[in-house]
Amino acid sequence: MSPTLTNLCVVILLRMGGQESAPVEADRLLEELHDYVRTLQDKTQGLLDTYLLNQGVPFNGSDFSAEGLWLSGLPRASIPYRAWRNMTDEQRLLENHQAYSLFQEYLQLVLDDQRELSPNRTALLLLLNQLRDDLTPLLRRLTAALSVLHQARPSPVEDPLGSLDAPAPFQRRLRGYLILREYRLWLIRTRRSLAVMMSKAPLVQ
Repeated sequence: MSPTLTNLCVVILLRMGGQESAPVEADRLLEELHDYVRTLQDKTQGLLDTYLLNQGVPFNGSDFSAEGLWLSGLPRASIPYRAWRNMTDEQRLLENHQAYSLFQEYLQLVLDDQRELSPNRTALLLLLNQLRDDLTPLLRRLTAALSVLHQARPSPVEDPLGSLDAPAPFQRRLRGYLILREYRLWLIRTRRSLAVMMSKAPLVQ
């Protein structure tokens, strides 16, 4: 076989191998993402109760409820089922990346508030610090999955917090609860979305 023909065969085989490995790479990244989100869910078991117990009255009372309250600007996990079910894989990954990019800012806000409002609650502060740091690997994995799907790197999100004005302590404690509550709901949505993606045919043709 001539050198030219040999080189051509090598190129064809390499290209075929790349085509076959792309779905495998996508599946591996999704499995890693799914497992990591499950780990984050495990970390947040009891998170809301722990937070409320450290906020004093009325937050630590058995009759405390924030049902129906919502923090403006916070990404909402709730979505009509049909709209969620009909999302493309790219849309799911992009929305998750945007949401957790915003939660990085919001969790930092909760941590800063609690450092001022509850400086002696070291266990709570450690937990909040871990939750914030956990988002960096999550965003890195989401970016890698988007790259495998040949999607452009997501644009940086705008600062969602705006003014530096600090509301009253009660409002800051309530704000923290609303942020943590929605964060847990997003983890549930993300895990369900990844399960749907993993159940499909290979993502990369």
